[in-house]
Amino acid sequence: MKTVMIDPLSASSLLLQVCTDNQVLGTATGFPIKISETFYLVTNWHVVTGRSPYDNKLNTPTEPNNLKILHHHNSGLGKWCLVQESLFDNQKSRRWLEHSKGNGVDVILLPLTQLQNGVQIYPFDLDLEKANMATAPAMPVSIIGYPFGLKTGGAFPIWKTGHIASDPDLDFDGKPAFLIDATTRGGMSGSPVVLRMTGGYQDNDGNMIMTTGTTTKFLGVYSGRIHKDSEIGIVWRPQTIADIHAASLQQRI
Repeated sequence: MKTVMIDPLSASSLLLQVCTDNQVLGTATGFPIKISETFYLVTNWHVVTGRSPYDNKLNTPTEPNNLKILHHHNSGLGKWCLVQESLFDNQKSRRWLEHSKGNGVDVILLPLTQLQNGVQIYPFDLDLEKANMATAPAMPVSIIGYPFGLKTGGAFPIWKTGHIASDPDLDFDGKPAFLIDATTRGGMSGSPVVLRMTGGYQDNDGNMIMTTGTTTKFLGVYSGRIHKDSEIGIVWRPQTIADIHAASLQQRI
């Protein structure tokens, strides 16, 4: 029997259906993470609100009230189950955690509660952010998501390639984000963005590190193009995830 090779990061990106009740408004991408024994789904603010993060105008026919997530099933990799996560609690309060700047940072964390009935989580490794790899404009990046809701091998994501389009350490428009140049499409909002080098890379001290395999660095969360006629897209740095979680802990004190 032929061995099927699947990249671990391909198991982390998940296809989302953005819904009002059972009406599908559109598709997006998200990826699960685990912090302090709790699983969260990372995606964009505009995905769960249906609103533009720039002017707060509704972009969908109605406001979403749930996400249908195509999770892996624990009966084996390549098996799937569609699970609904409500965006609001019984008091109609939002369940997702957002940045202290609200829609000023287009990233949210949604606590995952519907993890019974065979759901298998492959959390994205946030420690990939710590990879000692130098980043610079023109370097290739991968956006791991679902353009137009397309999927492969059942419901695995598609890896789209682009390039870093701004100095990664410089804020774009005063925000904790940088730009990439990539032919992304609708449905990829919420995708993880990674830098992957094979055979060697330069570290942050300028040393050339030679390896026999691949090295991956987590660069952030993709949230769409900055203009409909441009291929330039925005990526929110991983620190925004930590900031959102830290803020939620402060609110509980």
